[in-house]
Amino acid sequence: MILKKRLTRIIAFIISCALVGICAFQCVFIVNENMKQVDSRSNHDDVMESHDYTHDINHLFDQLWAVSSIYLRNTDKNSRYTCSKEYEKSIKQAMQELELMDISGKLTIENPRDFEYYASCGDRVLTNTTKSAEELKSDYSIEYIKGQTNFFPKGMNWYNQGEKRWYTTNYGLTYYLMYGSLPKQAVALYDLDTTDLESYTDDFGAVLYYKTDGTMPVPENNYRNNEELEFEPANREAFEQFEHDEENVYYALPDERNGFEPNERDIWSEGKNVESVGDMSEVTDTDMYMFFDENSRNWIKVSKDKFQKYDEKNSDITIYIKPSEALISEYEQYQTMRGNIEQDSVHKAMPLILVGIAGAIIALLLLIACGYDAEKKKFVLSMPDRIFAELPVVFIAGAAAGVFALLYGMDEIRTVLAEYYTNVDMGGIITGSALTACYAIALGSLITLSTRLKCGSVFKTSLTGRILVFVWKYLKKLFSFIRKKLDLRSIRHIEKNSLKKDIFLRRFLIRTAIAAGAEFVMAVFALPYPYPNIEGFVFGSIIVLVVYIYFSFRDHAEIAGVAKQIADMNGGDYSPRTVPEKSPAYGMTNNLNNISDGIRHAVDKQVQSERMKIELVTNVSHDLKTPLTSIISYIDLLSAEEMSPAARDYVTIISQKSDRLKAMVSDLFDLAKATSHTDVSNEEIDAVILTQQVIGDMADKIAQSGMEVRTDIKAQTAPIKAEGRKLYRVLQNLIDNALKYSLAGTRIYVNLDNDEKFTRISVKNISAEEMDFTPEEITERFTRGDKSRTTEGNGLGLSIAKSFTEACGGKFEVVIDGDMFTANVILPLIEK
Repeated sequence: MILKKRLTRIIAFIISCALVGICAFQCVFIVNENMKQVDSRSNHDDVMESHDYTHDINHLFDQLWAVSSIYLRNTDKNSRYTCSKEYEKSIKQAMQELELMDISGKLTIENPRDFEYYASCGDRVLTNTTKSAEELKSDYSIEYIKGQTNFFPKGMNWYNQGEKRWYTTNYGLTYYLMYGSLPKQAVALYDLDTTDLESYTDDFGAVLYYKTDGTMPVPENNYRNNEELEFEPANREAFEQFEHDEENVYYALPDERNGFEPNERDIWSEGKNVESVGDMSEVTDTDMYMFFDENSRNWIKVSKDKFQKYDEKNSDITIYIKPSEALISEYEQYQTMRGNIEQDSVHKAMPLILVGIAGAIIALLLLIACGYDAEKKKFVLSMPDRIFAELPVVFIAGAAAGVFALLYGMDEIRTVLAEYYTNVDMGGIITGSALTACYAIALGSLITLSTRLKCGSVFKTSLTGRILVFVWKYLKKLFSFIRKKLDLRSIRHIEKNSLKKDIFLRRFLIRTAIAAGAEFVMAVFALPYPYPNIEGFVFGSIIVLVVYIYFSFRDHAEIAGVAKQIADMNGGDYSPRTVPEKSPAYGMTNNLNNISDGIRHAVDKQVQSERMKIELVTNVSHDLKTPLTSIISYIDLLSAEEMSPAARDYVTIISQKSDRLKAMVSDLFDLAKATSHTDVSNEEIDAVILTQQVIGDMADKIAQSGMEVRTDIKAQTAPIKAEGRKLYRVLQNLIDNALKYSLAGTRIYVNLDNDEKFTRISVKNISAEEMDFTPEEITERFTRGDKSRTTEGNGLGLSIAKSFTEACGGKFEVVIDGDMFTANVILPLIEK
């Protein structure tokens, strides 16, 4: 096999990139050299295809169209006007505004390049040559015949005549709209005397005149260009003849223009609401114009439909514009030269293309031999081939996009860099280097993809493949688990029992089969070709559907009772429900009844067990109290007798242990009652007062312990619903627990704070011993933080605190953070 060794393949890769790079560099240099010669000519403004040339010929066309439409249409062969004096005056004014006529009335057409032109409107002709219109036709000429452009002339970079249209009206206005290079985009001509008339300028620069006597339309806001108009009292009188709101007074001008002070307006409006409008038609009929007659001092209402405009055609206008023979000859010579340069470039590029083909052949051999291991004598993956396969695909797409962008923007790159590098073709160097880099990236990506294909590892080495393998692996585990579960019971047996016992499913299958059979029968008998009975088929289908829905809803109504039974069970009602054996809900109801019985028996058993446990603890505690009381009494009597010091020490120890046992029995008794939620009588108390009371009552014990207790009560009051005696015991246990287990020399913090719905009482201390237990463990019964049991305590203090807090309707939590031990009592506030 060619290129068996990896080193030879690396050398071949470098040679392929070098050959393709040489081809790319030289081709880019040839193209850039060609484009430089083209640009050297395009920089001249006096040649065809330049921007100025295109602008000049289009500008000449705009002038000839305006002259033909406005001037030639309204003059005879002797250049005498054929219109009224008023219209003649408007024509001259418009032509002067367009810079197409001087003050004396002579046409002034700009033609710096000496174009030959011919323009006509009807039988009126304007030309600067003795040639006929046919003689001016050429591939380089603008031909505008009867209002239509025939083709795009040669020698122009762009061709834009713009929209050119005009219309006349029944009230003396002729309007010309002519986008282009003229000083104005539109002009308005009037066949009436416009002296002293109101006017405004539209968006295209045309001056529009109007009368306010109802003979001409006024602008929608007829006051927008007349800032000095003042409010006319007759505006108010105008509403007497139109429908309007009698409670309002309307102004024809905005407030800041009406010239009235607020107090004067209020007096004039006689206490009515004042509203400003820009056009009176806004508050009357919207399809009407309103005009105020100065003579009669009355308002006139005129329909907008009275004023008509008529779009006119340009079919009587013909325009030819031809460049000079010198320009045409120079352009044809340039085209010949350009063709020769391009042909010469192709001849120069042919040997280079052979070099590029040689590089491509080497690349093809690389794709055939890539991945081969001479020692193992097979194709194997290397380290780059184990990267996600999607990455080489992205590189190939990016390289292709880069080549396209470089070829498309090569001219712009060369033009930009030519301004800074005049002696060196830096644009060619950058473009050639980028093309070579894109080729190298694409070839390397193809090599790794080819290697994966040979090894059959494209899917395995792709991110998508790995994700699918990962998903499939866990799906197989899931399927295996489901299969094991299904193997415990025969699927066929389940289906048979379902059909036998589940009346609802059986009815559903039978009903569906009957409906499908009925539809099939009707389709066979009602839709035979060639005389199908569509109406009968549709009617029969509707009947089948209605019957099907009726029986379905009847079964569904019985199934709804099952849903109600489930809801009742969720609410704690486990009473059984009886339904007929033929009901579709019979099987499900029986199953629910069995579940209800099981739950009820389990609950009763649990309640009985809990009651027995509580009774046992209560009885044991009570039975222990009687002998314990006798022991304590005899210890008191014994302490009063004369005895040796050693005997007195023994009596003292017995007294201490009996007191501890008495406290433990009392705690067990209280814990049993708290767990059973008996003997709880909650009332409204203030947690702030209770906390202060507990700290005050324990002041002596706190002083004896040598610990310092800091309080931070942020709320003035905290009304809660709880039993004061039990909550007092909770706080007492927490503070007592902190006094027992706190590190010497540290402080104990008691905090109380309210939020929107709860009050939180926290007791914090730093433990003297390492706390190797969880918050859940420390609140269990007989669990102590001091594993060595060197301190007093029976392990019931926190358990009692938790039980009493929950009995009062609160929440008890323990937080352990390092050596910081925090006990929180959270109780709901009473909403006032």
